Amino acid sequence: RQGVDQIVRGDDLIPSAGRQVLLYDSLGLGPLPAYTHLPLVRGADGRRLAKRHGDTRLDHYRGRGVAPERVIALLARWSGLDAPGSLSAREFAEAFRLDTMPRTDVTFTPEDDRWLFD
Repeated sequence: RQGVDQIVRGDDLIPSAGRQVLLYDSLGLGPLPAYTHLPLVRGADGRRLAKRHGDTRLDHYRGRGVAPERVIALLARWSGLDAPGSLSAREFAEAFRLDTMPRTDVTFTPEDDRWLFD
């Protein structure tokens, strides 16, 4: 646990957080990390994004020539930022704020997939 002071994960793990905090405390592992749960990315069918929705892995898009800045811009839009067509990791990091991020799940649509290639 050395140096871990924040845990960021999906909303689907909220039900486990209480048990994990109790276990962490009972083991005396030191100061409790801050937990942040983020909305999930879902497919058009409403289910958590997975292989059944096609190949949505980053290396798939990289292999098809999609610039990383384009993927980052899509993530920025999902995070509530008014992002242009491409955005550097640094620009995203400077603009991103957990406290202003939408609290609803995001749907990865066929339009999002096409937008990545525009």
